[in-house]
Amino acid sequence: MDSAFERRVWTLVYVCLGIIEGGTAAVMVRSLFGDAVPPLAVDLVLAIVSAAPAWANLVSLAYARRAQGRPKIRFLRPLLLAMAACVGALALLPGGGAGLVAFLVLYTTARLLWAGVDTVRSVIWSVNYPRRLRARVTGRIMINGSIALAGSGLLLGWLLEHGNVGYRIAVLAAAACGAAGAFALQRFRVRQESRLLALELDRVRAGARFDLSGIRDLLVRDPRYRRYMVAQSTFGAGHLMLTPLLVICLDEVLHASEFVQVAITAALPIIVMPAVLQGWAAFLDRHHIVVFRAAHAWIAVAGSLLLAAAVLAEVPWLLWPGALLMGISLAAGSLGWSLGHNDFAPRGEETRYMALHVTLTGLRGLLAPPVAILAYYGLRRLSPGIETWSMSLPVGLIVSGAWQFTAMRRDHGAVGPART
Repeated sequence: MDSAFERRVWTLVYVCLGIIEGGTAAVMVRSLFGDAVPPLAVDLVLAIVSAAPAWANLVSLAYARRAQGRPKIRFLRPLLLAMAACVGALALLPGGGAGLVAFLVLYTTARLLWAGVDTVRSVIWSVNYPRRLRARVTGRIMINGSIALAGSGLLLGWLLEHGNVGYRIAVLAAAACGAAGAFALQRFRVRQESRLLALELDRVRAGARFDLSGIRDLLVRDPRYRRYMVAQSTFGAGHLMLTPLLVICLDEVLHASEFVQVAITAALPIIVMPAVLQGWAAFLDRHHIVVFRAAHAWIAVAGSLLLAAAVLAEVPWLLWPGALLMGISLAAGSLGWSLGHNDFAPRGEETRYMALHVTLTGLRGLLAPPVAILAYYGLRRLSPGIETWSMSLPVGLIVSGAWQFTAMRRDHGAVGPART
């Protein structure tokens, strides 16, 4: 496959995806509906929206099952076209409660469609690029994507501050980019696809299952991957709690503008990614995923501590280095999320391992952000003024996850080398 062409195509898709990036969409919810709908309802929707990139993956098992033995590009194109249509429809929403409900429905549908793309795309990368190069090639795609995500988010944040019509035009333009990327996808080719499809069908005939029982069996059968998933779930839950709490605190405690809110929660971390992705990719190409995770997790610990300190001490300038460090860690995390399961999965089971991974991501995305919001409002009801201490909850989970990755790194000899 022409990797340069692939980068250009996914860049178009990421321009569209930038409109529904978790942090950007969370700011949209507060900006568009905050004055017309009760605050708790708005913030619960905000929590759902900010974590949608995670909980949408609950449908990945269904996608993985449907994709077994089916041509991958033909499977992806309708999903991308439908996602672009949902994003475009966000430009036509009314205000008030009806608009908020419509926003949630369209946003949810778009993220569920992208979950299918994410699940199957990782399989294409696993067979098109060898292990020693896979992370670097994927990193180049993500560099372009991160620039597109950040650009879409910053532009949308600025337009939300300056009127109603401009943001609607930007959303429609982004949707058009997504549709263009979907049409261009027909030129993609999957290496030795007939062999891949035959192996997948063989796995299905041998009894490979894509349901909750199959997840349980896979976790029982592969204790190394089970331990990795526990650490990843703890670490990821902290990240998922952090974003909605940060959006609320930026608005209510630090009184930041929409542009600054998007910059801290989405754009700056994403902008940092191109500068560090290739370094992380080269590191991942040389090391097993547990070594990789143990290295970058402590950067996230430092970043989350700075963000929490900025809110608790009301020192806004700490937000910027905190967001910068989170971006450095998130660059690594995006690679690890897309490719890490390949260091555990036997050939032909990549889709099933990825489906397990993203399903657990979906479960924590469904549970963690609402818990964070309820903790915030619970502390406020208990004693107004102490609600900002809810920021300690995501920080604690991130620290715990980093510690677990570090413990796995010490036992790396028992994990074995990365699969080629």
